[in-house]
Amino acid sequence: MSYSVQNIRNVCLLGHGGNGKTSLAESMLYLTGGTVRLGNPADGNTVCDYDPEETRRQISISTAVAPVEYNGCKINVLDTPGYFDFSGEVIEALQVADAAIIVCSAKAGMSVGAEKAWKLCEQRRLPRLLYISKTDEDNSDYNATFEALRARFGNKIAPLVVPIWDEGKKVTGIIDVLNKRAYEMQDQKRVEIEIPEGKDAVIEEFNNALKESVAETSEEFMDKFFGGEDFTYAEMIQGLRQGVRELSLFPVLCGSAVNCMGSLMLLDDIVDLLPNPMEGNYHKATRQDGETEPFVVSPGGVPTAYVFKTISDQYGKYSMIKVLSGVITSDLPLVNARTGAAEKLGRLYKMCGKKAEEVKELSCGDIGAIGKMDKVKTGDTLCDSRKVVALKGIPFPEPCYSKAIAPKTRGQDDKVAAGLARMNEEDPSFSVVNNPETRQVVLSGTGDMQLDVLVSRLKSRFGVEAELSPARV
Repeated sequence: MSYSVQNIRNVCLLGHGGNGKTSLAESMLYLTGGTVRLGNPADGNTVCDYDPEETRRQISISTAVAPVEYNGCKINVLDTPGYFDFSGEVIEALQVADAAIIVCSAKAGMSVGAEKAWKLCEQRRLPRLLYISKTDEDNSDYNATFEALRARFGNKIAPLVVPIWDEGKKVTGIIDVLNKRAYEMQDQKRVEIEIPEGKDAVIEEFNNALKESVAETSEEFMDKFFGGEDFTYAEMIQGLRQGVRELSLFPVLCGSAVNCMGSLMLLDDIVDLLPNPMEGNYHKATRQDGETEPFVVSPGGVPTAYVFKTISDQYGKYSMIKVLSGVITSDLPLVNARTGAAEKLGRLYKMCGKKAEEVKELSCGDIGAIGKMDKVKTGDTLCDSRKVVALKGIPFPEPCYSKAIAPKTRGQDDKVAAGLARMNEEDPSFSVVNNPETRQVVLSGTGDMQLDVLVSRLKSRFGVEAELSPARV
């Protein structure tokens, strides 16, 4: 099914490793029928962590796409790694996301990963929601995490959802502050319940704070607020949406992905509050004469697509793209702005983790993949010959950690080199240099774990064992 650009949301999940981003994506897929069972990273059966290395280490290593269809909208969820060794994957996702969800844990509170995610969003002026995860687990503290967020990021932080505690201080449900309704999960299904006694004053306080935030988004709303008039639901959504887009308001939600608590409310707010691709990420394009100009995302424009990621593994080679203009169809001839060469597109796919479902077309604003584009690289812009422009490349972090790499068996140097070259297509954030002075092949990346993963993949994908050692200077 093809969606209009107004009904598409491209959202990346950001935050520290272990905060529950992959589980959150899993719960959104499960609740909307994208999967028939709820996967768990510890069991190695989630949609987004499909790589053998991810399964073995129980962490996200690569950005994966999980398309969620909900209330007439398609939400392309980009699940990113939380460990800093794989920050290149995060940068790729941010290049095509129109909004972000920063995931914080109610157990860990404010984290370095949340700080870094916030800075990345600020640099790109990216609208964002904040989601406090694991609220129902032992030793969790929603209040402490929320207060830490407000202390760090100011009064722009506004709660849309708050938890319900029982007498033992265990979270049993959630309250929708905007609609003044309460819910609990029964067999992973949302059931509305009566608002607990003593919570009315708290809800009223938070609801009034939301109204005040909405009032600040326009003079009309400000006059209405100070005139003592109440806002309609549509006006509240309009004001919240405008505040999110203008970066004057950052709504906070909460829940637990393990039992899907809060996930439907998060989906509602993604659809209602976050921008579509025409309202989202701002792009600049360089024309063939070297001049730059704003790139206008337009469903009626000439076909243009941006390659933000390459998957080159045992499942084949896919060029992951975001369609920025027009409609892309298979066998369509487009020009690669980097090389100037004409490229005939291969088959088109909708990706859901490792699963590739062939489609006839990809519409403006959507994210998908092209198969077997051997000459196309990450960061390339594919354009109609009538308007050839190049979008800015992906600003990968500079490699800061180096080790020498060598095969364990003599005579397999060429196999190591070929394997690293193939993986470099998929992950341009690492580099390989043959140092003639020290007679070492030096592998450089963003951290020790990244290099260790590369060595493991050499063995699993290409059958060659290699080892790392200190690089001589």
